Amino acid sequence: MVGIRKRKDFFEDFGSELFDNLEEIIEALLEDMGESGPFVYGFSIIHRPGEEPELREFGNVPEYSQKEENFFPSETKEPLIDIFENEDTVHVLAEFPEVEKEDLQLHATAQHLEIKVLGLSGYSEGVDLPVPVDPKSAKASYKNGVLEVTFRRTDEDKPVEIKVN
Repeated sequence: MVGIRKRKDFFEDFGSELFDNLEEIIEALLEDMGESGPFVYGFSIIHRPGEEPELREFGNVPEYSQKEENFFPSETKEPLIDIFENEDTVHVLAEFPEVEKEDLQLHATAQHLEIKVLGLSGYSEGVDLPVPVDPKSAKASYKNGVLEVTFRRTDEDKPVEIKVN
């Protein structure tokens, strides 16, 4: 006679505390997805030589806590913003997948870039630049949901409005 096998929990074999509440979190997410907008979550890992790796998270899914009853995402999605520099220029890349070019407003100084999204989201983000730049040299473009702003390095520190192409 063949015995009946008990159905095993998928995460039972892992034995890690990491997975203790994962099924509960997934169920809560699936229940809430039908009642609200899309969930967006992502991360990037930056590892520069000689430095500790940096983990940056983005999206509209809040950190899960057993004490939190309200598990709805915010309406504002946090964009992924990366800064790249070389000897002559500084490049700022930001992802805004559901934003129109006309809704972007940029202001820059020698050490700071302010990105605002007009409209329903009312998103605003300040980006500290790693080196002084010439805000008048800024060139901005927006294509396929990606904003790219390029600056030349300098020591000038006057605010300038930037037009998005």
